[in-house]
Amino acid sequence: VNATLWRSLQTLNMSRVLVALALLLSLSFKSFTDYWVFEPTFLRIIAAIYLLASFGFVLLKWKWQQRFLLQLVTQVALDVVVISMLYAGAGGSKSGLVILYLFPLAGLGILAPMLLALSFVSAVSLFLLLVNTYQVLQNEDSNIISQAGLYGAAYFAVVYVLNRLAKNLIGQEELANQRGFELALQQAINRTVIADMDDGILVIDQDGYFFESNPAAERML
Repeated sequence: VNATLWRSLQTLNMSRVLVALALLLSLSFKSFTDYWVFEPTFLRIIAAIYLLASFGFVLLKWKWQQRFLLQLVTQVALDVVVISMLYAGAGGSKSGLVILYLFPLAGLGILAPMLLALSFVSAVSLFLLLVNTYQVLQNEDSNIISQAGLYGAAYFAVVYVLNRLAKNLIGQEELANQRGFELALQQAINRTVIADMDDGILVIDQDGYFFESNPAAERML
């Protein structure tokens, strides 16, 4: 795993801290509880634990930069579980928390293989469909089932596009690093060859600025 992915993972970790903090503040100041299935205090405890875990992930990556995919999957799995609990506990489609799924799924789409990312999207879409179906059975608006389908389709589209873009960018970065290495190697070879030449060589630009010389030129001068 290259350094770019580790930096991106830490960016995801820091973003998680901000999301968890905003979520905790939102639940703390939320005054209406008409649609809440769980007790508000229980939801706030979940949000507080999520915030602490978010800080823990930041420290974990800082101290233990190994097993990239394991860290990523563990973190996103926790994101999905916590968001799902809050989504169901705060009234399902009425809670407005469905947008929070974009955060972990988008991060997974950027940093993980396509198949793994789409597996998480499938699980989230199925969960939304089950929760919304249950709400319909409780004599609620039947349109929320179609909403679950639309959200699932949107998640698939976003994750697919981000995964393709990320793959292209990472490929370009790896190519640039490879070419940089090859250029540095070629320069090292040139310096070695020039140093062993009997002819004196000076490298000077058009303004007379001196860049380099070889031992033969120094002896002659």
